[in-house]
Amino acid sequence: MSQMLESPVVTVKPQPNVYTALLAAAIVVLGVTVGLCLWKLLSAVPAGYALEFGQLFESLKQLK
Repeated sequence: MSQMLESPVVTVKPQPNVYTALLAAAIVVLGVTVGLCLWKLLSAVPAGYALEFGQLFESLKQLK
């Protein structure tokens, strides 16, 4: 009777590539975009909307 011996499985951590850099850039751009939108909505400068943070989550009927 013969037996088949299993060799140990070696797993290697994948190396970062161009897609890792693209993902990092997309996360940074998304964060800046969200920050600028919040700044525009919450600021009281002449071009801003001067909302309070809680008003961002209310319905439009309650804001009138």
